[in-house]
Amino acid sequence: MNNIIYLEIDGKDSFAWASEIVHRHHNMYKVSFKDGYENIFYTDVETGSWIEEDLGATALAAEVGDQIRRFMRNPIHVPKLLTWHKQYIDDRLVSFGFFNFMNGSQKFYQIYNSNKKYMYTLVDMENDEWQILGNTSSINNYIDTSFVHKIIQILPLYTANAK
Repeated sequence: MNNIIYLEIDGKDSFAWASEIVHRHHNMYKVSFKDGYENIFYTDVETGSWIEEDLGATALAAEVGDQIRRFMRNPIHVPKLLTWHKQYIDDRLVSFGFFNFMNGSQKFYQIYNSNKKYMYTLVDMENDEWQILGNTSSINNYIDTSFVHKIIQILPLYTANAK
């Protein structure tokens, strides 16, 4: 469903069309402005602040979020505190955030990219294998298996003593 939002950009009144992208972990919208600019805007799961994809927490993201919040079905934000890991491995920065929880005897890790966008959930299976669970509404055309393997080696360091 498209909604029209009205905002002020560079001191001038403007408008845009906001289309919801259904997502389990973020409030997410594709926003198309009257001048032709468009981008994806989503909420930070930790703070509820709005983020402009590939640009971060911009003034435009905050303005768009204020306008979208007026017609959202569930505008209440429940913070999810992520653990952030940043480390250089082979001269390349490995950066991600995660939220872990137990489901029975299995450990689940929701993985977030450094841009604070949900990527996938990793499950530490009882047989020392890992499973990748995605969000059916998020499109991951490519999963960097090398990055996943690095994450899998790092995650147990955070939860080894937590039982």
